[in-house]
Amino acid sequence: MQYQLIQTQAQLNQFVEQIRHKPLLAIDTEFMRRRTLYPEVALIQVYDGEHLALIDPLAELSLFDFWQILRDESVLKILHSPSEDIEVFQKYAGFVPTPLFDTQFALQLLGRGNCMGFAHMVKALLDIDIDKSESRTNWLQRPLTEKQLDYAAADVFHLLPCFKIIIEQINEANYFQLVINETDLVAQKRAYQVPDELLYKDIKNAWQLKPSELVILKELAAWRRNKAIRKNLALNFVVKEHNLVEIAKRKPTSLNALRNIPDVENIEVNRSGVEILKCIEKAKVIPVSDYPEQLKRLIDFPAYKKVAKEIKQKITKVAKEQGIPEDVMASKKQINQLISWNWKLTPEQRKTHLKPDLLNSWRYDYVKDALQEWDV
Repeated sequence: MQYQLIQTQAQLNQFVEQIRHKPLLAIDTEFMRRRTLYPEVALIQVYDGEHLALIDPLAELSLFDFWQILRDESVLKILHSPSEDIEVFQKYAGFVPTPLFDTQFALQLLGRGNCMGFAHMVKALLDIDIDKSESRTNWLQRPLTEKQLDYAAADVFHLLPCFKIIIEQINEANYFQLVINETDLVAQKRAYQVPDELLYKDIKNAWQLKPSELVILKELAAWRRNKAIRKNLALNFVVKEHNLVEIAKRKPTSLNALRNIPDVENIEVNRSGVEILKCIEKAKVIPVSDYPEQLKRLIDFPAYKKVAKEIKQKITKVAKEQGIPEDVMASKKQINQLISWNWKLTPEQRKTHLKPDLLNSWRYDYVKDALQEWDV
């Protein structure tokens, strides 16, 4: 396996010329996500079947011409389980490469197992054992070791021959567009940001709070995300999620009272205590008539189990008719997403909320007749 590490503009320019007119590119990224909200990109691997390069984004490079190739819709970009890679491109390049073919989802669609890992795929399709010992390595260190570079290069070197096996079966089943549409959906969901005023609903155990506590949690959840974005800090490095619920329950009025809440760490108070108290004070002046309603879990709705079962049965029927694995057509999470959309959101909230997968992807074309009454 031959590859080059690109750390100069001349090397990158030459590589871009080599791959400019290639129809297929196997792509992967290495990144770190230690304390940051956004992934820190450390390496971009690209293989066209002939030229394999590891592009170092920490070097002073203009990637403009390379990005144009990734934007080119005549070039198929192949990745394996690209959800986080998509986030890397959204943040670092400002766009998501299209069209994008996810080999992991393609295997799922073919009934070859749910979320098959890369090493498992390579073993299953190529009968090659690959070393995954570098998966948790520090990719931001420089210089990268030979072992790190070999590991990174292997990811795209083996990805292309796996794709060539998979694509034959995908084309035979006429599933190619479904794979492309699924990655479009993943990109759409990665780019979507829940409105500030709805963030509190996604906080674990928020359902336990009364409206007078939820109004505080609502302020805290919006503040925490905005600070995380501003400082590029992982949400739990601003304040841990379970602490938000405890703070909303106890309504501390001083830094000492905040410190006395179990599990709230001094570092959280030192960094954000004043801001937290301001959120509480801000919530206190909100009229009772504007308090959020108490949250209900789906299991709190008497009809939930019956309705979920009925939806699952309808989807199972459609999946069998189409020859698509049932869990690919709709997982339990996606069914719950559909029910929540209908039962928990107001018509006004639905305008700013991301539509459920069953109403907003290739799945909709298959299930829209069966789920007509849920399409609001």
